[in-house]
Amino acid sequence: MAADRRLLATGARVVTGVVVAAAAVVAAGAALALPLPTVTATPASFTVDPAPADSVRACTGPLVRLSDDTGQDATAISGVGSATVVASATGGAEVLERSALASPDDVISSDGTAPARIALPAAETADGALFGAVQSQTIASGDLVGYAATACGEADSDSWLVAGATTVGRTSFVLLSNPGDVPAVVNLSIFGDAGAVESPGAKNLDVPARSTRILSLAGLAPDLAAPVIHVESSVGAVYAAVQQSVVRGLEAGGVEMAGPAAPPATSQTITGVQVAGTSTIAERLGSPDATDLQSVLRLFVPGTDPASVTVRISEEKTGGLQTEYQVGLTPQVVTEFPLQDVPDGIYTVEIESDQPLVTGARTSTIANDALDFAWYQAVRPLGPTFFVATADGPNPRLHIVNTTGADVAVTLTTVGGVVQDVTIVPGARYVPLTAGESYTVTSSAPVSAAVTEFGPGFSSSYPIVPPNPAAAPIVVYP
Repeated sequence: MAADRRLLATGARVVTGVVVAAAAVVAAGAALALPLPTVTATPASFTVDPAPADSVRACTGPLVRLSDDTGQDATAISGVGSATVVASATGGAEVLERSALASPDDVISSDGTAPARIALPAAETADGALFGAVQSQTIASGDLVGYAATACGEADSDSWLVAGATTVGRTSFVLLSNPGDVPAVVNLSIFGDAGAVESPGAKNLDVPARSTRILSLAGLAPDLAAPVIHVESSVGAVYAAVQQSVVRGLEAGGVEMAGPAAPPATSQTITGVQVAGTSTIAERLGSPDATDLQSVLRLFVPGTDPASVTVRISEEKTGGLQTEYQVGLTPQVVTEFPLQDVPDGIYTVEIESDQPLVTGARTSTIANDALDFAWYQAVRPLGPTFFVATADGPNPRLHIVNTTGADVAVTLTTVGGVVQDVTIVPGARYVPLTAGESYTVTSSAPVSAAVTEFGPGFSSSYPIVPPNPAAAPIVVYP
């Protein structure tokens, strides 16, 4: 009987173990079947809307030359005369604040002739006001003869200059304007028709706050027929420009101030290109010193791959001349493509490339024994409303590029309230402007635009550039 009781007890323990094990399996299965609890923690954060800041432009100041005001000291840089600045805003010119930028490289600079800082106060910026500023100068002083106009621009940490030359009789200066309150440190990378130019003096250039530096390009890269300059700021930002003047023997050949080119892109458009006096120019092209009277495109691929490029030239009128060229470009080498067999007229040049590039165009004019030339920069897309300040120069025109494939309605309103409605057909057309006037322009679809000024022996151009975007809200995680 004792043995039977032990057997029963053992059997009971075995059965109990089996039941417990089975229960454990069922419980585990149920745990796997049921959703597990989750813990979610949202990090603490808050959004900061940056306070509106002044909108600021820098004007490069008067044309300059190598020598002092007595014509001596060929290493000195001195301003000649003064530039006329036209600046206004949607609220009128009186809302703008103007002050002088220091110009330590100009040995005769003064507040009355110095480069200018034009600011739209933060309160106006917050209300959505727009403004623009442009400077111009007509000059006839020794070797400096001609007309130059350029927009006053916003500082940028990365820009390209596609203009200038440093061969015999060609004088060029790089102007770096810092309208901000933070000192800038700038590096210049210079390229020519043989590739990159070694120039240690172009690195770590200090541009103090609210000042302009002026550098002789020949001192950095001598004997360059077609320079392209990459301007990069490691600290701060600057507005960059190139002044170029030409002398052929004893004959002054014009002067121009060219602002930044449009950034590298596979599609570029240059509008308002004025070709004039082709028969007179053709008679002079046989002289070795007159080759740069030829109208040209200057092209540069900053990448490492060759580019296949299509250049389309269209006259800015219904039924006008249209022609197309195929061009191959070597990377990091500047190429000038002559605009040969293009008769007198006003043209838009469209450039399509399989590699990003920068570009500019140059044309010359001869009239009444006076020579001048202009640099044209590629235009950029603009918002539905933009502001145009017109320099006080000859026959200003607003060239509008319409790439939508349909007509675009455009309205120009002067600061005084005079309204003009125009229709821009697909392609590019121009609208006459009033010298020294400013306009608010609205369009029914996105367009691009540039201003040109042209008269007998005078020529200049500048693109309308969209303002830098406002600072976006910032999410802060403490």
